[in-house]
Amino acid sequence: MAGVADSNRARVNYMLNCQGCHGPDGAGTADGAVPTLQQFVGKFLRVPGGREFLVRVPGSANAALSNADLAEVLNWMLHTISPSELPGAFQPYTETEVGPLRKEPMADVLQVREGLVRLIEAAKQRR
Repeated sequence: MAGVADSNRARVNYMLNCQGCHGPDGAGTADGAVPTLQQFVGKFLRVPGGREFLVRVPGSANAALSNADLAEVLNWMLHTISPSELPGAFQPYTETEVGPLRKEPMADVLQVREGLVRLIEAAKQRR
């Protein structure tokens, strides 16, 4: 997996930092309060602002992980939970990319996510 030096470490970091809300397979919650990652999270990388969004959401930005470990777990998650949605020219997250982005967690995650989902849907309709 591109950007994943140790898939076992990345899986454990997902379990410890993401699974509590998103579930072991990224399904989210039945009521939709925590959105699914399955076959969807990779779509964020196809629209402007989506790549940054995945780092800046509070769960990522505030995770007790180093920048390198956060980059690795994001890459692992994308390859494992949403591989068919990755853009063809997928560039893995890096420690140097993640560091500055996570210093500015977003305050209104729902509003930003809704805007990005609208962009994703609009792009889908253009195809």
